[in-house]
Amino acid sequence: TAVIGTMNNAGTVLLQLADMSIIQAEVEVDETNIPSVQFGQKAKITIDAIPDKSFKGHVSEIGNSPIQAAPGATGTQATNFKVVVILDEVVPDVRPGFTATADITTATRKEVVSVPIPAVAVRELVYDANGQIVKEPRNDKRRRGGSGSSMEPVAAAAELKPGQTRKESEGVFLVRDGRAEFLPIKMGVAGDKYFEVLSGLTIGDEVITGPYNSVRAMADGDPVKVDNTKKGRLGG
Repeated sequence: TAVIGTMNNAGTVLLQLADMSIIQAEVEVDETNIPSVQFGQKAKITIDAIPDKSFKGHVSEIGNSPIQAAPGATGTQATNFKVVVILDEVVPDVRPGFTATADITTATRKEVVSVPIPAVAVRELVYDANGQIVKEPRNDKRRRGGSGSSMEPVAAAAELKPGQTRKESEGVFLVRDGRAEFLPIKMGVAGDKYFEVLSGLTIGDEVITGPYNSVRAMADGDPVKVDNTKKGRLGG
């Protein structure tokens, strides 16, 4: 408050004027996603004080340095970067300081092969010198991971032959002759519900999906019963 005759210290804020002709939202983006964010990308902004409505915008600023943690903060802090999104349309009744969330579209794909996110699993595979998968013997014995947990396959131990390498690969389980068969895939853009598949699958392949624990515990050769009432195909 400014009072006539009062001496104010240098740097004291007397009043604030908000320019409402340009509305922008400052959001925090995780370090794993910031490389995909670019200037001009479209965004959908939602404001907590204005529910059930979203507003169009675009990225206007991308921070080069991570946001510094607050003094005295304890524990592991996520590394986030500041991104400024300008709203491209008029927002009625908006006020400075409102809490907002932005969904930034970093890539768009049309008419591509895609699989549901829960269908993707990671398995350790053996490759020969030519990059071909080496089928390992399967042990049908099962072990329990703990009380109430699902059964998991016990992989048969095998020594690597000259030229062979072992590495983790992302893939999906297909239905082949009534049994599950793991197939490595190369993934592209990740959406809210689906992963783009760059190679490894074709439209029409039957992919096994379900709860995370079920797919995690699945192994090559496991018997599969297809539920035709909820049968799905690879989408684009």
